[in-house]
Amino acid sequence: MYMSIDRKKNTKTKILDAAFSVFAENGYQDTTISDIVSKSGLSKGAIYHHYGSKKELFISLIDHWEIFSFPNFYSKDNAQESASNALLRFTEVVYDAFKLNSNVFLAEIEFWALANKDPEIKKRSKVLYDKILKLFELVLKKGIRNGEFEDMDTKIVSIELLSVFQGINWFCLFNEDKALAGKYLKKSINIILDGIKKRS
Repeated sequence: MYMSIDRKKNTKTKILDAAFSVFAENGYQDTTISDIVSKSGLSKGAIYHHYGSKKELFISLIDHWEIFSFPNFYSKDNAQESASNALLRFTEVVYDAFKLNSNVFLAEIEFWALANKDPEIKKRSKVLYDKILKLFELVLKKGIRNGEFEDMDTKIVSIELLSVFQGINWFCLFNEDKALAGKYLKKSINIILDGIKKRS
C-alpha cells in the first residue's frame, strides 16, 4: 500500500523537526540515527525510507531550515504591500519562528561548522544564502521603484539585513528572555529603514 502524500509529508516533517533538535543539542558528529529515532518516535526503518544516511538527512535540513526560518515573503499574494511593510512583516515572522523553536537557529551553527569541511554542504548552504539575499534585493528594488527608498547598493543592504536577522537571533539564543529578540529585531530593522527611506 502506498503512503499518502500528506502522511509522507508529515512523516518527513516529524523526522526533520526531531533531527533539528538532536543536531542542535549533540552536534553533527555526536548525533546518531538512533538519537533521531528516539526523539521522533518513529522507527529506524521509517527514517531510512526517506533518508539514506545521516549526511543526507543533515543536508535536507538546510532546505527545511529555509522554509521554517525564512519563508518566501516576496509572493504574489503580497504584491500590493509596500517594501517597508514587507520587511517589517518578515521581522515578525522570523521572531515567531525563533519563539516557536530556537533549536532551528542553533542547528544553523552546525551548518556553518560543517560547511568548512564538506564541499557539498558548503555548496548547498551557499545556494540557500544566495536565495535569501536575492529575496531581500527584490524587496529593496521594489521600494526604490515605488519611491519609498533612496537609490542604494541593494546587495550591501541585503547583506546588512541578513546579518541583523541572524546576528540578533544567535545572540538571543543564550538569553532566557526570548522577547528581547523581537525587541532588538524591530529596533534594528527600523534603523535600517530610516536610513534608506527617501527624503522629501
